[in-house]
Amino acid sequence: MAYQGTHAITPTKNPRGGELSVGNKANNKTVSSIRSAVERCIGHLKNWKILATGHRGRLAELPAALQIVVALEFYRLGW
Repeated sequence: MAYQGTHAITPTKNPRGGELSVGNKANNKTVSSIRSAVERCIGHLKNWKILATGHRGRLAELPAALQIVVALEFYRLGW
């Protein structure tokens, strides 16, 4: 409920006293795998001190640098 009105993709909750359909389970698994890859990438950024120490380059180049890091992580994972 916290993400209403946003474009965030969230897993489907189990209905009260019931189970999810096969399609919803597959959808939740896909959402979970994407989320885990993003969380892993954020963890790598924190370990590399990129976010902790601040960016020393041109601020206009920061989004491109982050996109490169994300792309390399996805490449490493085979996505």
